[in-house]
Amino acid sequence: MLAHYSQRRRQLLLGAGALAMLAAGRRLASADSFPDRPMRFIVGFGAGGSTDIVARALADKLGDGSGWKVVIENRTGASGNIATQAVASAEPDGYTYLVGASPFAVNHWLFPDFPVKYGRDLTAIAPLGATANALVVHPSLKIRTLTEFITFARERPGAITYATLGNGSSGHLAGVAFDLRAGTKMVPVSYRGGGEALKDLLGGHVQAWFASIPSVLEQVRSGQLVGIATTGPQRASWLPDIATMAELGFEGFDVRLWIGVLAPAAVPAERLILMEQAIARAMAARDMQATLDAQGVAPFTMSRAKFDAFMIAEIERWRTVVASLGK
Repeated sequence: MLAHYSQRRRQLLLGAGALAMLAAGRRLASADSFPDRPMRFIVGFGAGGSTDIVARALADKLGDGSGWKVVIENRTGASGNIATQAVASAEPDGYTYLVGASPFAVNHWLFPDFPVKYGRDLTAIAPLGATANALVVHPSLKIRTLTEFITFARERPGAITYATLGNGSSGHLAGVAFDLRAGTKMVPVSYRGGGEALKDLLGGHVQAWFASIPSVLEQVRSGQLVGIATTGPQRASWLPDIATMAELGFEGFDVRLWIGVLAPAAVPAERLILMEQAIARAMAARDMQATLDAQGVAPFTMSRAKFDAFMIAEIERWRTVVASLGK
């Protein structure tokens, strides 16, 4: 009887072990099969803008390098908050990501009641690139220098319009900061996407735009628009003949657009790591770098941990800026 009991116990243990191995195998198979359906990159800005351009280039590269299917969804409006809300509310399964930009950090203070918060609801994956803005005007203004533009705007308070991609966008903040420094009073006109803003500027419906360089690079080079100054700490390599605001007397003027990938905070760590590694491989590829360079976007890379620290610091930095603007 004791021998029968021992044999029965061994069978039960073996059965339990087999079940455990089967469950582990299923978990591994599930992990190995991820992703087994298309992913979504949700972009808070319209087609044709720099964030959209970079998101689509990355999606294509991930498809080439990893065989992943990545679908771009443009959820425009509310300075990117509609897209942010969509990603924060998505199932945290690693299939939905936000391709966000600088307004994400600013929105924490412009919209203090907005329910989505970095760290609690969203987490950083990887930065993709960064670019300064360029102050561009319609050629019909007959303006070629920053001094001429300042004089022109000062003489017409409340009459000069400039395009923005919404309250809190880098172009809007650059315009407000410019007004404060130059003693001008321009009127921002919001657009849902860079393509719409460019169309109206070329049509003469607005006079100026603190545009991300990729959005207007071709038009400046062709002479359809006049580049007055750029807003980064150094001259942009794509527009080397255009001086920075700092060079032209606006010391410390620095407004840049950064672009990065974020995810719902509850996504399993192994899937976040997988995406981080895939993005790193994609961004290191020569053809991807060439694509970014052609669009006027400079490489901007760091680990997920460092990007998280950057995001925290960036959000805090804008607290003071927004407070100083009375927002």
